[in-house]
Amino acid sequence: MLPVKGFLGPGATFAADLNLIVQFVMAAALFAGVLLAKQQRYKAHGFCQTTVLLLNLLMIGLVMWLAYRQANPLFPKALRRSYYAVPMIHAALGTAAELLGLYIVLVAGTNVAPEWLRFRNWKPWMRTEFVLWLVVVSSGIGT
Repeated sequence: MLPVKGFLGPGATFAADLNLIVQFVMAAALFAGVLLAKQQRYKAHGFCQTTVLLLNLLMIGLVMWLAYRQANPLFPKALRRSYYAVPMIHAALGTAAELLGLYIVLVAGTNVAPEWLRFRNWKPWMRTEFVLWLVVVSSGIGT
């Protein structure tokens, strides 16, 4: 249904180009979420960050996972060639960022996690997630 050829130029597919644009929009939304937290507008911050996290999960499922499965030869032989190693490292970091984000949302927005799995000091966790996400987005641009 979607065009196959990308619109940004370097030979990527339409889905990859669209994903890159969505990732830039999500990056802007994450920066807006940080500003909301600095203004102590925590409900708006939580809504903004959770929306980005869930949209990213959708993009992982629709675009990134499919592309990874098609391009990935047998692991661990793939790590010998940077052409395959860089996307695999990107995928590993991205998985870590998404899982950490889901954990933060689970702990912050629900009572599902037991008390002993909850954290009290939010800032280091949120900052770690934000920096990790920036690293993943940066490596994804190169990928």
